[in-house]
Amino acid sequence: MYWSLFLILIPFLGAAMLPCFKDLRGQLILNIAVGFLSLLGSMMNYLAQRSGETLICQLGGSSIFTPTLRLDGLSALFGLFAALVWLVTGIYMYTYMQREERPLSFTVFHLITLGAVQGVFLAGDFVTLLLFFEIMTVASFFWVIHRRDRESMRAGYFYLFLGIAAGLCLAGAIALLLVSGVTTELGIAALLPTDTALFGWAVILLFLGFGIKAGMVPVHIWLPMAHPVAPTPGSALLSGILIKAGAYGMIRTGQLVDWGLGGLVPWLGTLVVILGVATMLLGVGLALLQGNAKRLLAYHSVSQMGYIILGIGTALVLGQGAYGVSGAIFHSLNHALFKSALFLGVGIIYLGTGELNLYKLGGLWKKYPITAICMLIAAFGITGTPGLNGFISKSLLHHSALDVALSGNPIMVWSERFFNLVGVGTTASFVKLIGLMFFGKQKTKLKEGAGEGPFLASGMVLLAVVMLIIGTQPQLILNLFVIPATLAAGVSDISHLTHISFFESTAVWDMLITLAIGATFFAFGMKTHLFHYQPPGWLSLEVAGWQFVKAYKAVELGASKMYQSPARLVTRGLRRYYRRLMVVNRRLDYEGGGIFNNLNFSNLNTDVFLILTVLAALALYYLTVLITGV
Repeated sequence: MYWSLFLILIPFLGAAMLPCFKDLRGQLILNIAVGFLSLLGSMMNYLAQRSGETLICQLGGSSIFTPTLRLDGLSALFGLFAALVWLVTGIYMYTYMQREERPLSFTVFHLITLGAVQGVFLAGDFVTLLLFFEIMTVASFFWVIHRRDRESMRAGYFYLFLGIAAGLCLAGAIALLLVSGVTTELGIAALLPTDTALFGWAVILLFLGFGIKAGMVPVHIWLPMAHPVAPTPGSALLSGILIKAGAYGMIRTGQLVDWGLGGLVPWLGTLVVILGVATMLLGVGLALLQGNAKRLLAYHSVSQMGYIILGIGTALVLGQGAYGVSGAIFHSLNHALFKSALFLGVGIIYLGTGELNLYKLGGLWKKYPITAICMLIAAFGITGTPGLNGFISKSLLHHSALDVALSGNPIMVWSERFFNLVGVGTTASFVKLIGLMFFGKQKTKLKEGAGEGPFLASGMVLLAVVMLIIGTQPQLILNLFVIPATLAAGVSDISHLTHISFFESTAVWDMLITLAIGATFFAFGMKTHLFHYQPPGWLSLEVAGWQFVKAYKAVELGASKMYQSPARLVTRGLRRYYRRLMVVNRRLDYEGGGIFNNLNFSNLNTDVFLILTVLAALALYYLTVLITGV
């Protein structure tokens, strides 16, 4: 079990070692090596719990807080596919980051975030999870602002503030759980809280906090802003893995309420179903209107997370619904694979053309055949084409939607109908993505020396192979990975999963009809210019959210160069305080030597400075306790 601790520490140590390598290629090779060790460690973790035993490790601690790690089928599976995608992006980065500015800075935070993500999945209690959750948020913030232009800074502050808000929600939930007499240990259902009202509020805060990270409507606004501006490896991981931290937390929260069996929060399932459907519909609807390839994929991350949230909601409505929980887990795995592959493919096209506008691309399949094939496989996967991985997880989720629809409740009946409607929209958007990018007439000249290259293409090929294996051998993957994770998530009755037949003729034909309608809808939308519609700005949650952030920044930062116009709202004392803090940060940047010559903290605000300080102190304290045993 102590190997799990090294699984967290190895990326941190790798990040610390990176500046010792003066050669960029040496740094990127070290990054690949750390990714490989992480995957190897995750495989060892998975094998360690194959017997079904839950392994617990307490890392010293005190009377206030004892950091705990938990290894079971659920945490092992999430850690395993996270490590796989991280290794793939590490291989991809070997070529990609040689063409980006400040590659060392990005690679350092790439490894720090890996350690934090593994910590989130291996956490044994909500407090430990919160600690790694905040490290993950702060470290990945630097992916978003990597290019340091106005758009990336704008998206970065959205991401940061909402990430801090998510952490505050989780912290509030932990406090309420303790007050209501419920343990904060993960993987255990709450028994009889002393105050059911406070417990209900704690569950709401948990779903809200994890929902922010998962891109749940209406707190999804950071996602379509952060994904397009981050370098491609960051986009792939933000969408492929980091939002799964939110899904993982929601599954653990479902386990906390015993999937609705205890009746502690009876309205929770219906609420989560409604939020899941809204997330699916809004995500796919806005994806259809996008001309920017990365922004289209970002909105589809919102939509696909809606599928996962819907599965969790149906399980709560049914009480330990095996289809819903297993479908949410399986779709988390599948989405990590095909969405990462799609982002990596778009990144290859961007390197070669410098263009992300789909209407300015076309005819690129001859120049990028491997990319075209891998992206086509990923697109088939995300649309639910029979024979690909997405068909399997969507079948499980559809079974769960059908089960709740049988209750006759209008909300549940319409949730199943909207499930099918979103499938049509998903198909239309990916016909749009693949068709406009690879077929038709080539409209953009390629840059000199642009090509797929072995490091860029190999990661995509690996993901495509895994998707094909899952799609053609679903029962093997279900028995080997998903059922143990479903059991670890607190579902005891899995009899339906062991006898399910994925390739029944009715299921296959239903999906093929959905795909055909989606392709027809794409043709209709292109002919009528429906996909060029731009909704009015006052309807945008992003616009409203940005106004809020600007107001918050005006009060907090005062005379910041980015937002001078509202500076009159800030007192002179606060302005002087902020200026002095920025002087300290700049000296660290340019006069501190070592890694601070490469990493720029000048744009870091007071909140992040304090969070980093507290987290560093906690990490050092508990590391000392672990080593000395005192």
